[in-house]
Amino acid sequence: MIIGVPRERKTLEKRIAITPDGVAELNKRGHKVLIETGAGAGSFFEDKAFAQAGAEIVPTLKDVWTRAQLVVKVKEPHESEYEYFRPGLMLFDYLHLASMPDVTAAMLKGKITGLAYELVQTPDGRLPLLEPMSEVAGKLSILNGSYFLLSQNHGRGLLLGGVVGVAPAEVVIVGAGIAGRNACEVALGSGASVTVLDISHEKLDRIHYQFGGQVRTLYSNHDALAREIARADLLVGAVLKPGAAAPKIITRQMIRSMPKRSVFVDISIDQGGCSETIRPTSLDNPVYEEEGVIHYGVCNMPAQTPRTSTMALTAQTLPYVIEIADRGFDGIMQSSLALRNSLNTHNGLLTNRDVAEAVDMKYTSIETAVGGR
Repeated sequence: MIIGVPRERKTLEKRIAITPDGVAELNKRGHKVLIETGAGAGSFFEDKAFAQAGAEIVPTLKDVWTRAQLVVKVKEPHESEYEYFRPGLMLFDYLHLASMPDVTAAMLKGKITGLAYELVQTPDGRLPLLEPMSEVAGKLSILNGSYFLLSQNHGRGLLLGGVVGVAPAEVVIVGAGIAGRNACEVALGSGASVTVLDISHEKLDRIHYQFGGQVRTLYSNHDALAREIARADLLVGAVLKPGAAAPKIITRQMIRSMPKRSVFVDISIDQGGCSETIRPTSLDNPVYEEEGVIHYGVCNMPAQTPRTSTMALTAQTLPYVIEIADRGFDGIMQSSLALRNSLNTHNGLLTNRDVAEAVDMKYTSIETAVGGR
């Protein structure tokens, strides 16, 4: 199979969807990899390293998309790539279509087959391709939040850990999954006072087991959220419903109750965000103020650490890329439940119910879309 890896077009996105080691593995199995020139530069992987691993370095975006049978990316396709969509071409990346109706419409119009990293799920319920970037985003949420708490960034002028005689800042994390747990780890390491809320006893129990009495754990409901958010200097949203739009459980009134010039970082923004006040921002313009609170809504937060993120992500994605390349679309639809469930679009049909509801478009079951395969 011919696998194409373009340079990412999202603002300041410097990750790449494969490493030279990954190219070598695919090459050994008889597959051809096309890398757009300079695609790995932001992660400090040079064209020379890809070429030595067996890739063909091609000069343009068009070369990648028109020659490839499978395009592997990190983020959703950019509008400059829509013109290359065609039936039979497979795309494998973070799609997050529930928050992107325009991208969804373009993929349906182009009849491209879209497989979403975030929906690859193992039999035990794990989301292996979401986990590494959730870990990175969780850690970065605290680093970014503490940065925007500084007075020169118009924040409250707080040091997360405080100092002798001065209480630490209050960090409230909504969601105790992988992102929330990693946010908790960094916040505690900074000396902050940390509270974590979730609706899952199992997840809260894991937080308690990992961090002991250092963290307050609370069951999440409207009243508990309202009380805790009102005292937060740094609020982190880490709510996930795989494939679907994030529920808006943080209300405008809750945000309004926070201390002035406190900070809200929403890791859930890829899926539309978990607050009524959040909207997507970009790495070159990451924050805005709403209700007196600094909002951070960057959709590709892990792009801030592209080398770490690329290596962590591609270690997880490579086995699935190999599986797609070895077996082809028909093969994975028959033999891989994990990849079958990641199918979002195929031949002009939208095959994920949660996405269809979020973007208000017609849903077609995978069984109907792919037939008996």
